[in-house]
Amino acid sequence: MVADLTHALQRLAPVARILQLLVAGGDIVNPSEVRDHLLADHRTIRDRLLSIEKLAEEVVANQRQLLGPLCEKTEVLLAGLRNHMSWEDLHLRPALLEADAWGRERAALLDRDHAEQRQLLELKLEHLRDRTQPPILIARGLLELVELLRDDMDREEELLLDPRILRDDVVGIDVEAG
Repeated sequence: MVADLTHALQRLAPVARILQLLVAGGDIVNPSEVRDHLLADHRTIRDRLLSIEKLAEEVVANQRQLLGPLCEKTEVLLAGLRNHMSWEDLHLRPALLEADAWGRERAALLDRDHAEQRQLLELKLEHLRDRTQPPILIARGLLELVELLRDDMDREEELLLDPRILRDDVVGIDVEAG
């Protein structure tokens, strides 16, 4: 019974994705378009991370007056990351579910990563806004965040955004019937 329900849900995933996109007012997106969009987003995020990293290093090197611009840039980054994850939830997750027999596992990985990331971003935002913290501690915490986000994007690109996974020409295989 559970296997039948799981199988039925897998077969409905493409329809659910279309309905989700139509309700959200979005266009139907091919897997390669999802990948291209997210890789472009990652390039933009990496540029922002580099800018934040440079400012944080200057704050650590005793340029305390740069804490304000560092916090402003970081708040913009954190808002952008929340939007990025929402876009991934709306577009990448369904594409992963449809990609191949490991789609559910990849989507579950994305869900776990996003839950952890959202929690971390909220914690970092609280830390960022706590002006009782010494500027050097805030800056060092942001340097750690920069490294963590870069590593996370590298891992996501390897495990979820690989062109062998997000392909437009995928033929669905019925796991039970072959």
